[in-house]
Amino acid sequence: MTDEIDLVARQRPDVAPYSPAAKAAVRRRLTGPAGRPARPRPRPYLLLAGGTALLAAAGVAAVTTVLTEPAARPAKVSPGVVTLPKVSAMSAEEVLGRAARAVTDLSPRDDQFVKVGSQTMYEADVFGEDEKESRYLYRTKRTIWLSADGTRDGALKIEYLEPHAYPGWPIPPDAYKEKGTEWMLLPACNSVRDTAYTSLKKLPADPEKMRAYLYDRPHGDNPPDTGAWTAVGDLLRETYVPAPQRAALFKAAATIPGVTVTENAEDAAGRTGIGVGRVSGGVREEIIFDPSTYELLGERGIVVDEKEAKAPTGSLVASTAQLEVTVDDAAPEVKDPHSGCL
Repeated sequence: MTDEIDLVARQRPDVAPYSPAAKAAVRRRLTGPAGRPARPRPRPYLLLAGGTALLAAAGVAAVTTVLTEPAARPAKVSPGVVTLPKVSAMSAEEVLGRAARAVTDLSPRDDQFVKVGSQTMYEADVFGEDEKESRYLYRTKRTIWLSADGTRDGALKIEYLEPHAYPGWPIPPDAYKEKGTEWMLLPACNSVRDTAYTSLKKLPADPEKMRAYLYDRPHGDNPPDTGAWTAVGDLLRETYVPAPQRAALFKAAATIPGVTVTENAEDAAGRTGIGVGRVSGGVREEIIFDPSTYELLGERGIVVDEKEAKAPTGSLVASTAQLEVTVDDAAPEVKDPHSGCL
C-alpha cells in the first residue's frame, strides 16, 4: 500500500520522516471511522526531551554534558508490568519551583549546532486496509544536529532497534520492516527555526507569560489543557531551552490541571528521577528530571486505565532517555534529493 504520509512529506519535507506512531495517528484521521479518539503523539522528528544544563566556556568548539556515569550503558527496556507510580506528597509546583533554581546553561554560538543523542521507545498503532488494529513498541537510537540559529541545514541519524511487543498484543510483521541506520537532512525551514536555540531563548522568562504561550500555541483538536501539556514536551525534546525560559516553562507546567509528581521514575537508561506527568488516553505520561540537578533525563508512559489503553494496568508503553547534549561546530553532510522548503 502506498504510504500517503511519506508522499506528503516528499512534497513538503520540512521535517524528518514520521515515526510509525505518527503516521498511524494521521492516517486514522484521514481514513479511519469518524470520531475515533487518538492520543496526542510527540512531534514527528522531535522525540526526546532536551533541556539539559551545562555552562559552556566561551570559544569552546564542542561541549558535552553526559547524563550517564562513564561506565554506564543504556538499559534494555522491558515492556512488562512495572510498579505503578506513587504520587508524591510534594506538589508539582513545589518540585518544579526547586528545579527552576538550576541556572547553568549551554551557550552555543549562532554558527554552531546543538547535538542531542537519545534512546526511544514509543507505541505504534497500525490499521490495515481491513481496519484491523495492530500495536507494537517502536524503538530507536537517535542523534540530531540542529542549527543554533535555525539558518543552517541540520541532520538526523536514526538507528532502528528491535521492536518490542505492546503488552498483550503480538508483534505485527510490519514492525520489522525498518532496519539498519537512516540519515536525514533537516532543512533550515520554518518548522526547524521555531525550535532553534536563538528562537527558544526569546520565549518568555516569566512563568505567567510562559503559561499563556503554552495555551496560545496551536493544539489542533486537543482540549486546551491537553494541548498546553503536550507543548511542554514539544519544547523540551531533542532541542535546548536556555535556563531562564526553562525555569519559566517548569513553573508554568505545574499550573496545568491534572499535572502531578511521582518519585523514583525510571528512564530507558535505568536512571531514576522525579516524574512530572499527566494522564492521557489511559496512560500516565511523565517527563523525568534528575532529583539532584533537575536536568531532564527522559520520559516514560505507564498504563493506568487498562480499558482505555488496551494493555494491562502498570504496563510500560513508552520509555526514553536523553544520553547527552553537545555543541558542535558542524553537522554531518547528508545528501537528500527529497529535502527542501516550499
